Amino acid sequence: MKQKSDGKTRIPPKLLFKFLIASLIGLVAFIVPVYYQGSMNTVVGVITSVVKEILSSVIDKLVLIFVIVSTLGSLADTILTKMGYSLPKWYRSIFKAAPVYMVTKILASVFVVLCYTGVGPAFIVDPNVGGTMVDLSKTLIALAISLSYLLPFLTEAGLMEFVGELTRPFVRPMFKVPSDASLDLIASWMGAANAAVILSAQKYHKGYYTKREAAIVMCNFSLVSIPFCMVIAETAGVSQYFPAMYGLLFLLGVLLAVILPRIYPLKHLSDEYYTKLEVNTEAEQEKGIMRRALLKSCTAAEQFNSRSVLTSGTSVLTTVLFNLIPTVIAWGVLGMIVVAYTPVFQWLSYPVGWLLDVMGVECAYAAAPATLVGFVDMFIPALLMAGVESVRTRFIIATLSLIQIIYITEVGAVVIQTDLGVDLKRLLVIFLERTFISLPLIVLASLIIV
Repeated sequence: MKQKSDGKTRIPPKLLFKFLIASLIGLVAFIVPVYYQGSMNTVVGVITSVVKEILSSVIDKLVLIFVIVSTLGSLADTILTKMGYSLPKWYRSIFKAAPVYMVTKILASVFVVLCYTGVGPAFIVDPNVGGTMVDLSKTLIALAISLSYLLPFLTEAGLMEFVGELTRPFVRPMFKVPSDASLDLIASWMGAANAAVILSAQKYHKGYYTKREAAIVMCNFSLVSIPFCMVIAETAGVSQYFPAMYGLLFLLGVLLAVILPRIYPLKHLSDEYYTKLEVNTEAEQEKGIMRRALLKSCTAAEQFNSRSVLTSGTSVLTTVLFNLIPTVIAWGVLGMIVVAYTPVFQWLSYPVGWLLDVMGVECAYAAAPATLVGFVDMFIPALLMAGVESVRTRFIIATLSLIQIIYITEVGAVVIQTDLGVDLKRLLVIFLERTFISLPLIVLASLIIV
């Protein structure tokens, strides 16, 4: 972009139009709510539902194929690399796997074959164990197909720069993250947490976030979507309190997003970039926040084209299909086995039962396991509450399960896969921090709401 005679940088109308149109497509796809089949959703959410329906007759086979191809591809990469062969860069970017992920992929292949054939131990092929994870993988396939080539319109056409510049004065001081992180939050509210966390991972790989910033965003801003919150409230039998519940979730979400970045482990993560984003120094010198925002946006839009959409979209698609899905299946099945077939969570949750009892919560010990099993999957706590008579207790557990957000089968799997320095142990610490900071406040609020 050229400078005018008065020293100001000229904004070409063509680039401004390109930024506006491309960003509008991204906003409409991911953030603007639409009414579909009796509930609010996003365009990406609607497309995901349609894709899943279209593929319904073959999607079981697709899960099987993607997991096995992923495992064989990674085995070939490991063996051939050790033998001294030089594999293509594109191949290694898809299939290269550290030892722990190699084992994860092998386990996922075993689990998915057993579930597909229906032959194997009951604790694996059980519809509530292996079946649940395979069903989640079907949704991930549909989601990957629907969002991969739309995501660049949100991340690479200038919208990140525009929102980031406008919200810079208050977002970073409060939450210790770049200001365009607000888009991740909106995407999860209106669409789905897994879509938002994939968006955050993509922004890390593009250089918008450091490892610490990406982890903060993923572990605090990937809230469950409004439609799914309604499903949880309905399942727990507390849908009549949904408006108050969601208001409480909003307040708790803001509080946790302020506290957690300032304590272990998020505070101590590396500020290393995956790739450093180039800063528009011309824009930094301009006066006026709106003008700086537009200059940064148009600079980004200048590099945005069909090739970048294809390259970026394919990267997201292959990451979900060949890396995320095996991780979800392997870790999810192992977690569900522990929940369904062992008393581990009952033992671990005994101190929580005592705490709930002290706080005057009815059915405290019966409800206690539900406060911890959300670490495996977000839907399990609501299911465990079905037999609890106390409405207030069901409200407490339903609200808590939605604010925890560190579910291994969704957000947790993406965080670990993105390699931010947040391993399973640190994820558990973050989960417990969210749980024990929120729980007393939810109990207190329930006295007024229920």
